[in-house]
Amino acid sequence: MSSLTAQSLLAELDSTLAEAPAPWRREALRRIIDLFRGGAPTYSDEQVDLFDEVIGRLLKNTDRTLLAEASNSLAPIETGPAKVLGTLARHSDMTVCGPVLEQAKALPDDDLIAIADNNRIDPKLLAKIASRPQLSEALTDILIKRGNPAIQRKIIENPNARVSEEGFARVVSAINGDKNLAAAVAARQDVPEALRVWLDRILSE
Repeated sequence: MSSLTAQSLLAELDSTLAEAPAPWRREALRRIIDLFRGGAPTYSDEQVDLFDEVIGRLLKNTDRTLLAEASNSLAPIETGPAKVLGTLARHSDMTVCGPVLEQAKALPDDDLIAIADNNRIDPKLLAKIASRPQLSEALTDILIKRGNPAIQRKIIENPNARVSEEGFARVVSAINGDKNLAAAVAARQDVPEALRVWLDRILSE
């Protein structure tokens, strides 16, 4: 589909939505999401972008119940609509943002980092992000810095969570004699050798 055709469709949708009643918008949103879910693996990047724009327009002024429904439907899709996921991830209601923060592979890492680095973020949301199957080094730096010991432990025990030297140092410095955590850190193959001296000392006490 050409960009001109896509813009024409979006302009027509905007015109329709300006007059559409709430029940029509809700039903249209559900149908579009179902259509996207049914063919997401086969859609081109341009088609995904178009769905992103359409779903984003339909989500405006939507109640939290339907937003949560959309979040649960879109979060598991590997090639999900990135802009919509970013909007849902920043919602204040955990039933809306939670599934996306925890599951959505299509949510850009920059969005996750910005959300995790917010001084006012709820620790429960940090835990959601820390539960993701894969975590980048830049993201774990933020999570380890802002997270509680439980979040740090979750990251250390995740073999698909990349941890920087600074991240390891922050965890090790806060162990405070916790031999279980020390053992979990020592079990990782990517621990800097310089920190193993401290870990060995804790484990030998």
